[in-house]
Amino acid sequence: MTLGGHAPSAELLKWRVEEAELSIAVDGGCLAHCDADVEPDVILGDFDSCGALSDIEMKFPRSEIHELPDQEHTDFEKSVSWMMNRGVPKQLVILGGLGKRTDHCLSNLMTAARINPSVKVVFDDVHEYVRRITPHSSFSLNGRSGSTLSLLPMGKCEGVESSGLQWELQGVDFSWDRMVSQSNQCVADEVRVECQKGVLFAFVSKES
Repeated sequence: MTLGGHAPSAELLKWRVEEAELSIAVDGGCLAHCDADVEPDVILGDFDSCGALSDIEMKFPRSEIHELPDQEHTDFEKSVSWMMNRGVPKQLVILGGLGKRTDHCLSNLMTAARINPSVKVVFDDVHEYVRRITPHSSFSLNGRSGSTLSLLPMGKCEGVESSGLQWELQGVDFSWDRMVSQSNQCVADEVRVECQKGVLFAFVSKES
């Protein structure tokens, strides 16, 4: 799913679309698909950020287009609801969900925190990789020894355990007013983080 935040590189977009069972461009995220000349399977939104709908239809004639005019919810929220009505996916990869506007980025993380906890939720861009952690979806990372990793909770998060980090976590409780893990380090080629309750996001820097 491509949102209208910091646009993914053409290479990242093409790779993620090739790997996806269903590719979705959400309103302004359609511009990244236009720039990379990558046709999405589905285009969703109220179409206030992607130019004329007629131009989009001409550019991507095979895409399935659905207008979602509801102004009470963000395009991301509406798109998640549309997707979930088709069935719960095993994984949701979000491009263009980070950067550009901080309020949009925070809103996107809040929306992602509410998605069915069994879904593997990923935000990906050229600078960082972000992965949601729930009791039903633990986090594993391979081949990134030396990378910086931060763990931030969405509210109260209990029983956080890790392996492969410089500063390990054993049964730690996180919350906005008590505990986060900023700029930890991956010291093994296999890193794992899990929690017993709540929602946690792992932020992995792609920059050396």
